Amino acid sequence: MLSLILFLLISPAICASDGVYTGGEALPRGAVLLIVDGLGSSYIYPEHMPYSVEGRPLEQAVLFNLSDGARVLDIRAPAPSTVPGHSTIVTGCSVADEILVGIDNATIFDAARRSGYICLALLQRGDFMNLLLEQDGVLFFENNSLSGDPTMGSRGDLPEDVREIMEEWMHAYRFYSSGYSRYNRWGLDAASDMVRRLDRPFLLIVNLGGIDSAGHYRGFDEYIRAVRALDVGLGELVRACRERGVLLIVTADHGMSFKGSRGGHAGENYSNCLESLRIPLIAIGPGVDDVVLGGKWSQADIAPTLLALLGIEGDLAMSDGRSLPIRRTYTLRVELPRPGSVEVRRNGSVIAGESGSSSYTFRGLERGVYDLYLNGHLRSIVLSDDTTVDLRESSSGVVPRWLLGSLLILAINVCGIAVILRLLRR
Repeated sequence: MLSLILFLLISPAICASDGVYTGGEALPRGAVLLIVDGLGSSYIYPEHMPYSVEGRPLEQAVLFNLSDGARVLDIRAPAPSTVPGHSTIVTGCSVADEILVGIDNATIFDAARRSGYICLALLQRGDFMNLLLEQDGVLFFENNSLSGDPTMGSRGDLPEDVREIMEEWMHAYRFYSSGYSRYNRWGLDAASDMVRRLDRPFLLIVNLGGIDSAGHYRGFDEYIRAVRALDVGLGELVRACRERGVLLIVTADHGMSFKGSRGGHAGENYSNCLESLRIPLIAIGPGVDDVVLGGKWSQADIAPTLLALLGIEGDLAMSDGRSLPIRRTYTLRVELPRPGSVEVRRNGSVIAGESGSSSYTFRGLERGVYDLYLNGHLRSIVLSDDTTVDLRESSSGVVPRWLLGSLLILAINVCGIAVILRLLRR
């Protein structure tokens, strides 16, 4: 009888193992984070109209090769400047600076490396020391200059095949003619080739600097010409990523505003303009929904979104961003106050079902309305982001039925023993 009582008391703990269901498409093999320095979404989004500081309407460029995937209409840089922009993009922190990038577990590179990814970079702008030190291998231009050849840096354990690819592209720069568009094309060509040749999980960050330089030094006409020239190289990169099942995210550190023929973004006349603050965010690849996302979002949301699309769990140390709802599938977690059953249905069809646990994780669920049957009780939810249904708190203050049952059996046995003892005494 004592053994029965002990079994009843400890059996819920035995049953509390996780029930897991995994559906949906495979995760990306890697990711390219393309940061086009100075590219404002006002100049490439048909929903926006760019204006000069004086209020004069400006021309737009059409990038045909960025017409698919997910596009976020209104995402803004907290500070329209290169170093804060790069720092925010890689940390998910809206007040990030180059010091924060050097903190342990603060960047997407730390999270990716813990998950077995190799971290690589092609940096034409924003190559401050802490960002360079986050990479396993990097090609960068000293003094952010278009002149001269790129420099290579790497950790000692960089795989030899990766080192050879990067060295090839370090030497290839001399064969590209001068000019802002060719400067950008080298970066896009190098990224496309690396995507096709890398045979291990990787996170590649690419920063193109030609558009920003064109806006600052040559004015609007050269700026918009350099933007239009991106399309051919972008097309090759998009094709390479699709062929290899690689995620591509295109964004910017800040935009660009124009006063007369002079471009700027951080100065007094420019920093508050939408053209400086509003940046593009376009995602293409496995797990990305074909959606145009409205609402207002922050540059700090890019890092958690990238990690979520790669299936990398765990929070960034200083992030205040949130994952954007642009994924095709999401994760549903169900926490019950005691072991029980969960059934997930959509449009009357059973998607998944598990029993015997108090904690369940269902991955790979498409956005939409689902019916949950929790121990037979119906609860409907709308899934548009990772969601947790936690019923443990709702049961606080209520004695669980399994405990009531155990106490009742214990009481019956105690009463039985008492009756037997009284009979024996007679």
